[in-house]
Amino acid sequence: MLKKAKAASTKAGPLTRPYARFFQHPARVTGRLRAALGDLVLVVASLAVCFAVLEIAARIARGGRKGGKEQRERMLYAEHDPLLGWRKHPGARVVYDRRDYRVEVSINGHGLRDEERDYQAAPGVFRILALGDSFVEAFMVPLESTVTQRLERRLSGERCSVEVVNGGTAGYSTDQEYLFFKEEGVRYDPKVVLLFFYYNDVLYNASNHNIHIPKPVLKFDGNTPHVANFPVPPQPPVKPAEPEDDSASVRRSAALEWLATRLERSAPHLYNAIARTGLWRPIRRQRLSPEFLVYMRNVPPEIKRAWEMTGRILGALDRETAAHGARLVVVYIPSRIEVNAGDWELTKVRYGLKDEKWDRGRVAGRLAEIARAGKIPFLDLTPALQRAAKSFGGQPYYETDSHWNARGQDAAAQEIAGFLRGQASVPACGDSGGR
Repeated sequence: MLKKAKAASTKAGPLTRPYARFFQHPARVTGRLRAALGDLVLVVASLAVCFAVLEIAARIARGGRKGGKEQRERMLYAEHDPLLGWRKHPGARVVYDRRDYRVEVSINGHGLRDEERDYQAAPGVFRILALGDSFVEAFMVPLESTVTQRLERRLSGERCSVEVVNGGTAGYSTDQEYLFFKEEGVRYDPKVVLLFFYYNDVLYNASNHNIHIPKPVLKFDGNTPHVANFPVPPQPPVKPAEPEDDSASVRRSAALEWLATRLERSAPHLYNAIARTGLWRPIRRQRLSPEFLVYMRNVPPEIKRAWEMTGRILGALDRETAAHGARLVVVYIPSRIEVNAGDWELTKVRYGLKDEKWDRGRVAGRLAEIARAGKIPFLDLTPALQRAAKSFGGQPYYETDSHWNARGQDAAAQEIAGFLRGQASVPACGDSGGR
């Protein structure tokens, strides 16, 4: 009988043998099972703790961020100007409290977002004037982090001193920057004038309103421009901002919202695919703003006229700066869709754009043609900001704001400094490497 039992056991198949070992050594197997279950519980607990920490961190970050349009803060320190439409009030202070940043902005005695400067530079100081909109005013970063301050530190050296005057004003287009130079900028006696250009300047250069705010519009008599609607009417009273309804946001998981936001920007098609499961809302189709039409391969007539006006204004500014012994340099500020492929893909999904009709490099290319025809030095910051976006250190734009963060400001300053040295437009002071 024993021999038969042993023979039967040797004929047991592969499914039978494990059970035989189990019954032969039950204590050993039970111990292993307990250890495996313990490891599984530990992994689940660790993941739960990690998710809880991420959720708490995301809620803290979300709770401290406030929304609101920049117009609300801007009008607290802007005043009406019959020529320019608006200007910054000398000595004003305001706090920009936005989703991505909280910055206190101070305006100096001459109405600039800059340190106090005399109109007359000290002996031996080389002056640069920067003209532009909110990217140059840079209310979204502390003063020392602005592109003008960073450029000043990069260009100054032991053998000489360079000052970069911040003549930027939020909302200005190229026509207002031309008028500002004639009225105020020339008083600083700059040797180089940097004209920063953003895509929405094109449309507003041919309009008497910036969205709903009255602004000057130029009319040319030959090559001489003048303000056709002088005096520019004051802005209508600003309606109080309505409080944001974030009740739905509070109910949702902050960690899941954080993941959705990043996935929406980096992989919008995948985001929409997951949205079909009901985990979050799909990307909502939005109406295209008229200022965005400049990215069309075949632009409509109103954009063609706006480009023609832009070319004439740049020519007038070039002649005006040369008449005062300064050299004009045009600097192109790319929008984030021109820098980040993910943002461009999201924009196409959000507005239903097709590659055969739209070109995100269209504005930079057209502006380069105008500058080349007028023999105006031109710098496109797109490649520099693309390098910054791909390198270690994070994106050069804010997450929920279209402007540069401190990293973007520095990348722009570094590229401009190299360009000006290459053009021999500034003294050879030696790069201090200052940031």
